[in-house]
Order: sequence, then C-alpha cells, then structure tokens
Amino acid sequence: MLRVCEKLREADAKGRRYGLARAETGYLRALVDAVADKDRLAEVELLKSLGDVNLEKGRREKDVGRFNMALALYVAAMVRCGYRDQGDGIEHRYEYAERLLQGVTSKGSQGQEPQTEDKETTTPAKVALKFQNLDKKRSAGGNTDSMLVGYAQLIVEGIVNENNMLETEAIKSLGDVYLKRGTETGDTRDLTRATALYNTALARCNNVQGTVAIVHRLLYTAKIRQDITTKSIKKSSQTERQQDVQKRKDHTSPFSTATSSDNTNDRMRRPHSIPEVQTVETSTGVNDDI
Repeated sequence: MLRVCEKLREADAKGRRYGLARAETGYLRALVDAVADKDRLAEVELLKSLGDVNLEKGRREKDVGRFNMALALYVAAMVRCGYRDQGDGIEHRYEYAERLLQGVTSKGSQGQEPQTEDKETTTPAKVALKFQNLDKKRSAGGNTDSMLVGYAQLIVEGIVNENNMLETEAIKSLGDVYLKRGTETGDTRDLTRATALYNTALARCNNVQGTVAIVHRLLYTAKIRQDITTKSIKKSSQTERQQDVQKRKDHTSPFSTATSSDNTNDRMRRPHSIPEVQTVETSTGVNDDI
C-alpha cells in the first residue's frame, strides 16, 4: 500500500496546488502505468481517486452527472478490489456520495445524469467512433501526453459502463502510442511499455477479432525491437573497430618516431668516438716510456 501511495503522491500534490482538473489528469496518467504494470492494487486506488475527483466536482457544482460518475467509479473499484481494508474505505465513500446525491436531487440539480450505453448494441463501429479524434491526432504526431490522457479517459468510460470492447481497445491504443514513439526514437523502453499494454489488453479482451489484432501488434512490436537491437549491435561493433584503428594510429605517434630516430643517431655516432679514446691511451703510454 505504501508503494501505491508513492505513486499517487505527485498527482495529489498537483491537485492541491493547481486544482481538480490537474489532479484528474495526474490520476489518469498514473492509471496508464498501473494498467501497463498489471498493478491491480494501484488501479483500484486510482479508480477510487478519480471517483473522489468527480464527487468533489459534483458537490461544488451540484451536478448529478458527476455524482453518478463517482458512484460508478467506486463500484468499479470495489469490483476489482481484493483487500478488505481498501474495500471498506471505498464502500464508505460510496455511501457518502449517495447521501450527497440524495440531498442534491431533493433540492433540484443543474446537471444531467450521464447517458449509459446499451451493452447489447455495442458494436466495433460504435466503439471506433469514440477513437476517431484521438487516432487522427496520433497519426499526425500530436502531443503524447494529451493522447495518453484521452485514451485513459476511454478506459475509465469502458470500465464504468462495463464495456469490455471499449476498455480493451483503449488499452490497445495506449500501446500504439508507445509503439509509435519507440519506433521513431529507437528507445526500447517505449517498446517494453507497448508490449505490457498489449498483454494487458489481451488478458482482458473477450472477443476473437480483438484478440487477433492484439497478437499481431505483439508480434510486430517484437520485430521492431529485434531490428533496433540488431542496428545497435552493428553500430557498437563499428564503433569498436574505429576505436581499434585509432589506438593503432596513436601507438605509432610522432614522439615514438622521434625517440627511435634519436637512438639510431646515437648508434651511428658511437664508432667515431672509439678511436679517439684509443688514441689518447696510446699517447699516454708513450709518455710513460720516456
């Protein structure tokens, strides 16, 4: 639980400093990480935190739609929760939100209840419509952070409406964002994140068509990773060869050549000096005889 609190600390701090909108954005970004890491504990806590944001907005704006969204997020968090203490805390929030909602509806409200989707009529075409704008931005090289938040919002929408197709498609699209960035930059960390998101989407997908699409993406990501790794190895080998050549050049340096030349000159001068010494010795010997 301490680990989860560390993940939420930054988003909590931004919320206190910049307001609920920034807090919500921070929670959505953290939700992307939790989904990729298959961190169920963090995912539950983040759904609860997003519920808290909607609850506070509903309280301030007297907006029934915000209260209903908060209740739906609390329910989603409870369904996914595997810890009793954490579940009790979420249940208390749910009951508190219900009381506030009753107070607002009894006095009349400014907001409208959110439209719930008909699960029986959910089709790939309807789901695809929700992704049009974000997919266009991704193709045009739009801001990555805004796309991550946008797809995370669709994950939340899918969770709240129990729309598995929307949820898994949003997770897959998050993987596409990281795959595109990793392919362009050659950073395998982005490919690792893409693979993790595809695996999560695959684990949650309930339809054959979606499963096939995700498997194809996993295989393609593996191919891109292999290509990047191969290029990196070739580049490293080329760099090593260049360094070896440079070392050999440095080994035959001007200083070494000059030293060798000096030694050669010394050897050339020595034969001329020997007779001089012998002459002196001979001369000295003659003087002794006299």
